[in-house]
Amino acid sequence: MSNLPKIISLQRAKMDYLRSQARRLKFVPIDPSGSYAPVSFKSFDGGMFSLHFDPFEFDVVEVADSNGNVRLKFAAPGGDLRDSGELPTLIEELDANPIISTFLGILGVKSLADVTEILTNRGTLMELGELACAFEKVDEAPADDMTVVIHDGLLRTKKVKAELIPRLSKLLERNKRHVKLVGVARASKVLFMLKAALVCEKVFPSDQIGYVKVPLDIEEEAYRWSGHGRIDPKKGNRLDYALGGLYIAKLSRSASVMVTVEIPEYHGNNVDRPVYSEEETGDIISFLAKDSLHSYPVVGYPQTMMRAREHAASQGLPSSMLRDRIMDEIIKGKDRALAEYVRDERMIGEGIEASPGGARV
Repeated sequence: MSNLPKIISLQRAKMDYLRSQARRLKFVPIDPSGSYAPVSFKSFDGGMFSLHFDPFEFDVVEVADSNGNVRLKFAAPGGDLRDSGELPTLIEELDANPIISTFLGILGVKSLADVTEILTNRGTLMELGELACAFEKVDEAPADDMTVVIHDGLLRTKKVKAELIPRLSKLLERNKRHVKLVGVARASKVLFMLKAALVCEKVFPSDQIGYVKVPLDIEEEAYRWSGHGRIDPKKGNRLDYALGGLYIAKLSRSASVMVTVEIPEYHGNNVDRPVYSEEETGDIISFLAKDSLHSYPVVGYPQTMMRAREHAASQGLPSSMLRDRIMDEIIKGKDRALAEYVRDERMIGEGIEASPGGARV
């Protein structure tokens, strides 16, 4: 590899550039403070909830919160939903769900089919379910307490039509005195790009908690926006599907973990303005720092989010039990030939699974 020194030289030049960009960023120190009732929602997306036994395919989506409550659970046909004649029935049932119905009302539409242009698989349904649960909490949070709703991952999404995003921002702005929404991601493209430069330039003091705002031009370099969602100078400095601006935060004095935080901004009618003031932004990140004070097993990561993940996983119905339930329902049907086939396949599968060292089906 005779060209390796040249390639390394080019990469060093890239690193030098990123370090110069990191030096632009202003570190804002904070202290963990505030009284709040955080709730984080997380869909259970384990492989065990994708069930296949030919020709039947099922996906199960679940959203649980950090208090151990399963907020939303539903089954969907597996594979590409566009190929399923069951999609209209599934959408009709989901639209009638109280949590989904509240979300539709916030967006001012009648059906999930009006919310997204890419209703093709359970990933879309899962993400919309997470957002629906989060915004139901934003909409119904008690006015006498401060509630911080922590969304697992960045808030931006291409699953919601860009023209509907400002309606979410308006709700956040209307209720911001008693409830605040924030998205937190442990990994992101912008953090992956900047982390080495931030460390080398010592932007984050080792003994302090704080954050830096990611300028839009650096964000553009990380994500290489193109096509739908690309910044249009005629419409202002905004990304059509981004609900907020990005920050990189260090939430613990005893850990070097950095997270990416998305804090809502208002984008509508060619007007860009923050939903939360600079002081409120500092408060939100200080709330996250307080939630990370004694976090385990990942020090410096909001404990509420980890609890939501644990509850989503522990509340999930094991795939073997769900498979048995589905098989029982099929066996009870009127198609006796199919019932006998399913019964025989179950017995064969159980026999193979019980054989020491044998293959599993």
